[in-house]
Amino acid sequence: MNFLVICRPAPAADESLFGRLLPQELAAMRSLKAKGALVQAWSPGRPGAVLMLEAPDLAGAMSIAAGLPLAAAGVIATEIIPLHQVDL
Repeated sequence: MNFLVICRPAPAADESLFGRLLPQELAAMRSLKAKGALVQAWSPGRPGAVLMLEAPDLAGAMSIAAGLPLAAAGVIATEIIPLHQVDL
């Protein structure tokens, strides 16, 4: 199942911590991409991201998102939206 994950800076987030954790975040995202869990990722050109995840269920998507270094450190907040196929 696909999930859209919107990542936004957490209120009062430490921007310097964001910068320090960014290399770890990108490494984690590369690992998820290699495993097939991260389908696509987009940057808004500022702190934050939009991710497309593949996971068996919402709990799995939540676990993946929570395990990203920026989310684990509380620097970003995530909104997870389950996506359902539209048959046209």
